[in-house]
Amino acid sequence: MEELKINTSYGKIHIYKRGSGEKILFLLHGGGEDSALLSWWGMMKNFTREYTVYAPDLLGYGKSDKPDIQGEKFYVTHIEALNEIADQLEAHEFYLAGLSMGGAIAIGYGLKYPEKVKALFPISSWGVIQVLPVHILSYLLIQKTNLTLWQYKLLGKNKWLVEYMLQHSLIGSKRKITNKLINEVQKACQEENAGRALQNFQRSSCDKKSAIPCYVQQLHKLKMPVIFIHGEKDPLVPVKEIFKVVNLCPKGQIHVMKGCKHWPVRERPEEICMVIQDNTKEEPGENG
Repeated sequence: MEELKINTSYGKIHIYKRGSGEKILFLLHGGGEDSALLSWWGMMKNFTREYTVYAPDLLGYGKSDKPDIQGEKFYVTHIEALNEIADQLEAHEFYLAGLSMGGAIAIGYGLKYPEKVKALFPISSWGVIQVLPVHILSYLLIQKTNLTLWQYKLLGKNKWLVEYMLQHSLIGSKRKITNKLINEVQKACQEENAGRALQNFQRSSCDKKSAIPCYVQQLHKLKMPVIFIHGEKDPLVPVKEIFKVVNLCPKGQIHVMKGCKHWPVRERPEEICMVIQDNTKEEPGENG
């Protein structure tokens, strides 16, 4: 595993790299307590030698710079920062996967720079629902209170709350919720910027009337293969929402992970790795 640091117009971004194959894959993690290693290490080590895999700590996360990004510039900043990373790495065409918040960034990138994306893999993806559950109440809690910061303080102090969060929202199989995972997540919740990073994401992702972004009306523009990977029991973005939109993508597919919730990349990383590898097979000469 290599570690890289790239300067962008928006700040320094820390990137984990594994492999040196011809197939280039970027993995974008989710929000809150997440980071590149927390979500992706279990997958990165499973890719064959055909791949070069890059997993950046997005701005605000992990070892990357932590500017206060919020509002209309939130998604634009992440999309353009990714584009600068790709340019500096001379990744002119690549595969792109993103988890939750990272899924929304990935879809947005595919819409802005379709010529660079060979296939998209939105995982437990944000960006495809039109409203939040009990939308106006959710909006008020997110925009008018510091509930998220308060929650993270509690999670940082109470291991049983971390375990409850994992069971309720993130991991379907209780046997996958190990002490090691609980400790990893609690440590991430204790990071100084974790609550603020999630709050910035949340406050950038809804207004009074709708969820932001909502790409439903633009999915028809994605001409590359789009393979949605989603947990059957995801309570945060219900899988029924993905079934509503998958056929709006000309080459849309869905892979449902039975029993999984919102964090299937930690629950069954080998399965997701296999789905990506099965959908990135190239004919001889296709890459050049």
